[in-house]
Amino acid sequence: MKRDGWLKEPSGVWILRFRYDWDSWEQNPKVLIDKGRLIPSAIPLLKSRKRMRRNLAIVLWRDLLASGWIRVSPQWE
Repeated sequence: MKRDGWLKEPSGVWILRFRYDWDSWEQNPKVLIDKGRLIPSAIPLLKSRKRMRRNLAIVLWRDLLASGWIRVSPQWE
C-alpha cells in the first residue's frame, strides 16, 4: 500500500515527497521526505532525504501548504 504525498514549492523548482518509513512504523512511526527537482530530458535530481517523526512531518506538511506549496501528482518513482 503506497501512501505518498507530494508538494511543489510556489516557484515550481523543488518538490517534496513524503512517504512512510515502513521499517520504523511499528515502534516509532517515521516519514521519509525526499527533496528533488525535475530536469528536462534527464532523470530527476534528488537533492536530500530526511527522516522525521510522523507527527512532525504532519506539522511540516501543513506549514508548507499554508505558505503556498501545492499538492501535485507523483513526479518520479
